[in-house]
Amino acid sequence: MADRAPLLRTGVLLPFFFLIVTTVYLAAAFNIHSQFAGDGEMSPRSVPILAAIVMYVALAVVFFNEFRKPTADGPAGEMLRPLLVIVATAGYIALFRPLGYWLSTLAFSSVLFAIFHYQIRKPHLFALYAIGVTALFYGLFAGVFGVRLPTITEGFF
Repeated sequence: MADRAPLLRTGVLLPFFFLIVTTVYLAAAFNIHSQFAGDGEMSPRSVPILAAIVMYVALAVVFFNEFRKPTADGPAGEMLRPLLVIVATAGYIALFRPLGYWLSTLAFSSVLFAIFHYQIRKPHLFALYAIGVTALFYGLFAGVFGVRLPTITEGFF
């Protein structure tokens, strides 16, 4: 099978998707304002900006390594999983406000686990890890970043 173009390889497309997501995340971080921090001081948006910078560095390393190695990519079927992740992420974004944080994030993490076949044969661990991931990110965003997350009742009213 002939190699696909270097830019259409899985090792490039998925990091490119994360590059776009990181850029959107960084742009959203600049919209976070604090009433207590002045210009140049640590504020709730400092951590997301720092996380985006770390992600940019990591993606640069991935791109650098990916373009250095001359690898033949597999069949186009390997693109199914990244495409499913993109569709799941788009669905998560669309359902985040109407369903609220808990329900949409629990569904999103469950779909990601299913896409990557993580603990599918052990439903109790599957559910436990999905709930754990949802609770962990709730603590991160609501507790650490101070982001007010939507609830299910806010989406309908």
